[in-house]
Amino acid sequence: MFNKDRELEKLITVLYFAIATVEVIAELFLYKPFLFIFKPSISIVLMVLYWNISKQRDSLFFLAILFSLITNVFFIYDTEIMLFLGLIVFFIHRLLMIYYILKLIKVKDFIPLFLAMIPFLFFFFYLLSITTELTQRSYGILIIQNILISIIAGITLSDYVMNNSKKNTIWFFIFGLLSVTQYFIVFIEKYYLSDLSPISFRPLAMILNVTAYYAFYKFVIVIERLNNN
Repeated sequence: MFNKDRELEKLITVLYFAIATVEVIAELFLYKPFLFIFKPSISIVLMVLYWNISKQRDSLFFLAILFSLITNVFFIYDTEIMLFLGLIVFFIHRLLMIYYILKLIKVKDFIPLFLAMIPFLFFFFYLLSITTELTQRSYGILIIQNILISIIAGITLSDYVMNNSKKNTIWFFIFGLLSVTQYFIVFIEKYYLSDLSPISFRPLAMILNVTAYYAFYKFVIVIERLNNN
């Protein structure tokens, strides 16, 4: 049974990254028909992967990935209203991810978490302070997003440093590192290098996004198996 699960996981993982490859190419050429097909498919295949491999099938995983799917669909559109709706859904997604992560790793001492957050808060708020031509609504949204990504980074870093069991933290560390890098790239793309972003930054951001969520899936599976044992 274990070997069958591993073979199934490999098969669906290959499908996941094959779809992701097509999506990255579609991002490179801004071919929207493929974006509408393959962008949601990435999240769907990840949920199928989790459903088949996990013994717990936690509803929070499906809910968090579902909100990521909806966010990605909203972000395909170029209109201001769709972007705003996407940011609202993304905010809910981030909150769900933070709650789910805290539930999985069972944080008891929040002091290391807060200390680990501080460098990221300084860094992202410094970028915000030197950003020009922001509307009041965009400024408020960025403040919230800076706090949320700093919380995720703080949880990741503090867990990696404090937890001696590196087996269950390495995937989480990869997820956190890729998530922070992706956020930084999207920030730079949106507010500093918008002229170059369609060619160079969007595919890179998508690669980081796909890899980050796969790392998150692996982290969840490892934690669930450790808890079962």
